[in-house]
Amino acid sequence: MRFLLSFFLLALLLPGAATGEPVAVQPDTTVTVDDGVVVTASRYDASGGVNLTNITHAELALHDPDQALPLLLQSMPGVFAYSDAGSGLGYTYLRVRGFDQRRVGVLFNGIPFNDPEDHQVWWVDLPDLAASIQDIQVQRGVTNSVGGMTAIGGTVNIESADLDYRPGGMFSLGTGSYGFARQMVSYQTGALEGGFRSQVRLSHQESDGYRDRSGYDGWAVFWSGQYETECTTTRVNIYTGRELTHHAWDAVPQSVLAVDRTANMETYAGAVDDFRQPHYELHNTVYLSDAVTLTNRLYFIHGSGFYENYKEAQTAEDYALDRYLGLSADDTVDLIRRKWVRKNHVGWVPSLRWEQGRGRLLVGGDWYTFHSDHWGDVLWADGFTPGDFTTPWKYHQYTGDKDAWSVYVNQRYDVASGLTVVGDLQFQHKRYAFMQDEVGNFSGDLRNAYTVDYDFTNPRGSLTWQVPGSLGGGDLKTWASVGRNHREPTDGELFDTWQSGSDLGARPLFADSLAVLGPGGDIAYVERSGPLVHAERVTDYEVGVAWRGSRLSVTAGGYIMDFRNEIVPYGGVNEDGSSIRGNAGKTLHRGLELGVRAGLAAGHDLSLAASRSWDEFDEFLFHDWDGTTYDFSGNPIALFPSHLLMGAWTGAWSDGVRTRLRVRNTGRQHLDNSGLDDRTIDPWTTVDVSLWLDPVSLGLSGLDGATAFVHLRNIFDTEYETWGYWYGENYLTPAAGRNFALGMDYRF
Repeated sequence: MRFLLSFFLLALLLPGAATGEPVAVQPDTTVTVDDGVVVTASRYDASGGVNLTNITHAELALHDPDQALPLLLQSMPGVFAYSDAGSGLGYTYLRVRGFDQRRVGVLFNGIPFNDPEDHQVWWVDLPDLAASIQDIQVQRGVTNSVGGMTAIGGTVNIESADLDYRPGGMFSLGTGSYGFARQMVSYQTGALEGGFRSQVRLSHQESDGYRDRSGYDGWAVFWSGQYETECTTTRVNIYTGRELTHHAWDAVPQSVLAVDRTANMETYAGAVDDFRQPHYELHNTVYLSDAVTLTNRLYFIHGSGFYENYKEAQTAEDYALDRYLGLSADDTVDLIRRKWVRKNHVGWVPSLRWEQGRGRLLVGGDWYTFHSDHWGDVLWADGFTPGDFTTPWKYHQYTGDKDAWSVYVNQRYDVASGLTVVGDLQFQHKRYAFMQDEVGNFSGDLRNAYTVDYDFTNPRGSLTWQVPGSLGGGDLKTWASVGRNHREPTDGELFDTWQSGSDLGARPLFADSLAVLGPGGDIAYVERSGPLVHAERVTDYEVGVAWRGSRLSVTAGGYIMDFRNEIVPYGGVNEDGSSIRGNAGKTLHRGLELGVRAGLAAGHDLSLAASRSWDEFDEFLFHDWDGTTYDFSGNPIALFPSHLLMGAWTGAWSDGVRTRLRVRNTGRQHLDNSGLDDRTIDPWTTVDVSLWLDPVSLGLSGLDGATAFVHLRNIFDTEYETWGYWYGENYLTPAAGRNFALGMDYRF
């Protein structure tokens, strides 16, 4: 392991390692281009048999600079996003078909972004990432294993920005509501002698947030270098940054929101999340022949940071205050704690592509090893002096180790003219290990450990028919697919629904235990086995049809997703704001999706993205904390919006003015699984207006290369909420009212 890591880091530092064609346009992985979006080995082309939507580079260039990446994806059917702060920065979350980020895979240049420990993608750790993206493809439903991963709700497949052959750069400034400010500068060297190209971006974003004490401050650097020869291309990406985010992840009681729309229940001013996550990527492609291409991707992700809380009336024993300060074990005290994490994630994603005339074969997989170290410090306790805390002590510590590998084969074959079949088979093996260290009062039978193995076989097949000839003046294509996938529980889902590995006395939810004795014969720790929270399994049935004419394109799709042991929200929340989850016996997700693009007149376009879903329990007995059992069979599943609708009209005017009118409507969401109408988030509608101006076309020749922009959002000042839960009453996360962002981009 150390040798592999050392070799990888050495490769990044060597001048010869900075080689390669831009990942987004690598000849080895490029299949075709659809709507301006590059289709690569980890993406689908027109014969892929999947419901998907593309966002082109031109569309990304019009993004709102004060919106994190998940919020920019809501122009796609079935995609929903929101932020804790109620504005656009800080902690933001993505849902596809109602499935949360844990079931939505993210690939960046073919490398998995999801954290192996909690399956999340923490977008907050990657400030201004949209400024370094070429294009995005969102694949909905159970997707293929190409790229070494699968997903349930969908896959967000991102390619980093192309490196131009000509030198140039860009400078951008922005400001707006709630203290928003952004500064960004980027530069590309163009083609240098010897075939080398390079690009660098520096960004800074900050915002006070819509809600009280929900501020965000993030900076980032993104560097890319590439080198190409006749038979190889190589690219290196190094990107990192730092985020400081005030806690706003707790929802607010509805009774409080009625009098204070910006309320935040976290009142401690030092409640800040401070995190860094540098990424190192090495992509190498070898063109073995005109038909065979070998690609290898290596990556290393390091994460380090903490968050801090003020905790009232805490039991002394839980924080080892009886051991360190001499308190009685059952004394209660107010204190400040800081929870740390340090992570190292190393992986390899190989793939071999063979073009076969009427077919195409892909063989590949992935391997990774992951280690995390979690610990908590006590910084202060009421009634004690600063001298008692000159060196913060650990009250808990645990480590997690994840080792996984997968292999897949993906065969596409053109059966007849216009008829294509695709078969995909993947095998995954994962081993997760957890160990609580002997720290504070974690000793003897209060220490826990477990090792869990998972083996999954994931098949998928699709059939696509390009209808011959012209129908109604356009081309018609239909497809159908069926696929199966699995997802293992996260570390947090293997513990008690109210507690985690940092809580003294918390027992992992396992059926069996074995006391492991130390050298003196005393219990050293307890080894757990037989997890009670099982991996979920889904079988996904998809159909779709697409028609494309000269000025109009329509795509419609439907799906039925049949789950066993789906891990679902219980309808509550733990102390860190995470949904409380467990297995349901059987659940069913059904939905319809529609995408429309129409050219109304020269320079004017209309787009529509709509979805309607029915997400419910077929079999689910809910066992409440007080022992009461509820039959939730037939009830809707919490936090799945019943429908999503996004419509946009864009106009390019002859005098250098570009406009966009956007309307978004989101359906009702249930806050828990009871199905009660009064435990819901009401539907809501917002309207946004954007304006871009070219100063040169307006007679300001001295501003050649500049573009000014203004974004006005929620112009009717709608009061609405985006997320929440039920805990004695409705708890809701409010979103911003009327707000704006404006600025200028300058390209040189």
